[in-house]
Amino acid sequence: MLREDTKPWYRQFWPWFIIALPASSVVAGLTTVWISLQTSDSLVVKSDDGMQVVAARRISAEHLANELGLSASLEFNRDTGTIAAVMRTGDLETIPATLELELTHPAFAERDQLLTLNQALPDTAGNPVWVGHFVTVPAGRWYVALKSGDDWRVAGEWQGESQLTLRPANRPDDEH
Repeated sequence: MLREDTKPWYRQFWPWFIIALPASSVVAGLTTVWISLQTSDSLVVKSDDGMQVVAARRISAEHLANELGLSASLEFNRDTGTIAAVMRTGDLETIPATLELELTHPAFAERDQLLTLNQALPDTAGNPVWVGHFVTVPAGRWYVALKSGDDWRVAGEWQGESQLTLRPANRPDDEH
């Protein structure tokens, strides 16, 4: 009998190919474990009041904004970092002196920002205007909410454009 294969098994291609498949799965699994240990789970917002209370406040603020017919137009100036918010519709009984602009990053809670916008002179149509300033203008995708304490809240998604319209999140005729 003549033997054609004279190389030992560890010098063959196929045993190493078969070993490489499960080995790559082990490496990928260990990498996933390492990544999960290095980062926090920032998608869940925790509070002292409890998450249900925070969600209920947010929903009631969005309902009130919807009932009042509120919407806001934001103008971002990337060069100066200035933000101007103009309330375009709605019947606000009182015009607040300050508003909160909340920028929430979709994945990393440590990047979230809360800015205070102060009332400025009305625009030419008589609509109330609030202005604020970024320390550094964020890049990328953000969830934006403009609110007056826990009273009302309008929201939208910002991806770096210079103008953005915010509306109540639960508006039935969604015109986004």
